[in-house]
Order: sequence, then structure tokens, then C-alpha cells
Amino acid sequence: MAIAAVAFTALYRTVGQSSKVALDVEARVEAAMVARSVLASATFAEDLGALQSGQQGPWQWRVQVAQESVPITSVMGPPTDSPPVPAARVVVQVGRDGGGTLFELTGWKPYRAAP
Repeated sequence: MAIAAVAFTALYRTVGQSSKVALDVEARVEAAMVARSVLASATFAEDLGALQSGQQGPWQWRVQVAQESVPITSVMGPPTDSPPVPAARVVVQVGRDGGGTLFELTGWKPYRAAP
């Protein structure tokens, strides 16, 4: 009987851990979709002003925008002598039900007009 109890305990832990991992992965996938949706909802960096933070259902997000100079490089051919272009580095952090950050996405957005 003791052997059966030990085997049942090990099986219970394995199944429970597998369920938890599956739920964690599903939550991260949903958080990634929220982050991509927030980033895609703005064409230019100026459009992100209204999206600094928000909530949809159990998901909360926060957007941070920082101006950076991005050098223009050539993938093929001779190097370019173009000056760096100002762009916005955008970080979207997504959490669920008031918890910590579950997913973070970094992207770039152009400015409509040079800042």
C-alpha cells in the first residue's frame, strides 16, 4: 500500500506540474498578443501618447518611449554617409491581474516629424 501511495504522489506531482507549465505558457502567449496589438495600434511614435498605459480584461500594459538616433546602414553595397535618423524605442510591458511583468516587447517606431 505504501508503494502505491508513493507512486500516486509522484504521478500527482507530475500531472500538476505539467498543468501549471501549460497554463504559464498560455498566459505568456496571450500577453505577447496583447503587447503586439498595443505596438501595432500606433503607426508613429506620437500616436503612442494615448497608450501610455491601459487595461483590457485581466491584462494591463505600460508603454515606455525613448528617443534614440538610429544609424542608416547598407546591407549590401557601399557604406552610406547618411546621418542618423531619430526614432522611438518603444517598450511594452504586459502583466495580468495586477501581478508583475509577464511579457516585455521592444520595438521601433518612426516619428511623424523630427522631434
